[in-house]
Amino acid sequence: MGAEDAGGRGGNLAFLALGQAFRMGSGVAINVLLMRMLGVEGFGVYGYVMTLVGLAAFGAGLGMERLLIRELARVPEQRGKLVTTGLFTTAVLSVGTACAVLGWVAVTDGRKEVVLAAGFAAAALGLQSLATVLQAAFHAARDMGPSSRGQMAGRMALVVGTLVGLAAGLGLLAVFVAQVLDALVTLVWIGWAYRTRLDAAPHRVRFADITALSRRSLPFGLNMLFGSIYLSADVLLLEHMRGDEDVGLYRGAVMLIALFPVIANTITTGFFPRLARRLGDPKGAGAELSFISRVLLAISVPAAVGGMLTAEPLMVLLGGEAFARSALPFLIMAPLLPLRFLNNGFATTLSTLNRQQDRTRGVMLAAGLNLGLNLLVIPQWGAAGAAATTLVTEVALGIWMRWRVSPLLEGFSLGPTLLRVCVPAGVMALALLGMGELHVVLQIGLGGAVYAGVGLATGAWRPADLRRLRRV
Repeated sequence: MGAEDAGGRGGNLAFLALGQAFRMGSGVAINVLLMRMLGVEGFGVYGYVMTLVGLAAFGAGLGMERLLIRELARVPEQRGKLVTTGLFTTAVLSVGTACAVLGWVAVTDGRKEVVLAAGFAAAALGLQSLATVLQAAFHAARDMGPSSRGQMAGRMALVVGTLVGLAAGLGLLAVFVAQVLDALVTLVWIGWAYRTRLDAAPHRVRFADITALSRRSLPFGLNMLFGSIYLSADVLLLEHMRGDEDVGLYRGAVMLIALFPVIANTITTGFFPRLARRLGDPKGAGAELSFISRVLLAISVPAAVGGMLTAEPLMVLLGGEAFARSALPFLIMAPLLPLRFLNNGFATTLSTLNRQQDRTRGVMLAAGLNLGLNLLVIPQWGAAGAAATTLVTEVALGIWMRWRVSPLLEGFSLGPTLLRVCVPAGVMALALLGMGELHVVLQIGLGGAVYAGVGLATGAWRPADLRRLRRV
């Protein structure tokens, strides 16, 4: 165990992975359920509300959980002051954000069901934002077990609540009511664990502390805002230019593309405190990011290749024949998975090494580029055009992030890793092409087995990697 691990706990990445596995599994289950029960247009309305609230998420907390993780990893004695101030600030911001969301939907849409759905979604967002402040304290303390268990309990409440709501005839509203239940269960669970486990005395909140924390969080919040614009502009423009059906087809395609980066976020989140302690150590930071990037590429490259080769049967399996048309935008977007995984690693490194401004500028440029391209292509090409602009924007963002992170690192290179990963991914592609009419689930399983075997031989992944991840 290295010096940087002294006094820390291992196994936190496993807790994070378990929590995120619940998140991915429940997310897929909810999306598949809604795709099949609501149809393309109903699923489009769901996607529109989720995207709109996601766009507003920056206002509910300014992304301060990242700042709190970084600061608490360096000065844990400030826990009581930072967490108490963060909770109070987040509560105020969340109320304002919820009012803004409801006002926007009421004016621009006006449908009663959509307004109610947005209200429940905004309430869930506020509760989730409060929970992330407490999660940051556990994360910085390298004790992620209570936080992950709270998230798992919340996600189970989400699935059960959605099923009960649909059975009760709530329709689209079922999932949004269940989201409030999810967020409430998570917040109560993690709040109780924080009170009994971390034993941080509450701190008297002063207006000066609130303004100072808000000001320091602003670059993180702006990053969330521009990132949300980049990820949301296509859906919002599709809604206003093409209607619910195109949104539904696009959301069907983007469902898995959006969920897979949860894996990248889990890995980089686990390494966040370690990277934060690499400030002023370019060689150490380069070694950390080299390992992270190798793991990210080993997961994302085969996922992208397999997704491209099984696009149509995969979409039909998830949503039914009505979503077969989602295969084209899914096929277009699949190659961005490795880029998005790598960009997550680059962005995390910038944040941990006090270069959040560079990360924010990059996402701001990506948001502007994506918005402009979507305005040009969506009127004519709809969901497929939106998918293409997303891919182009991710390439541009990757170039920016790689350029800005380079001066902070020593000994970092992607070439050898790409070679070790692409060879087994190519063998897997040949195997998939030779499987003919085999069911798509079997294709994915056999393709993954081929990749794992060849990847072990080429060094795309190593058993030692798993041991190293368990020590995080």
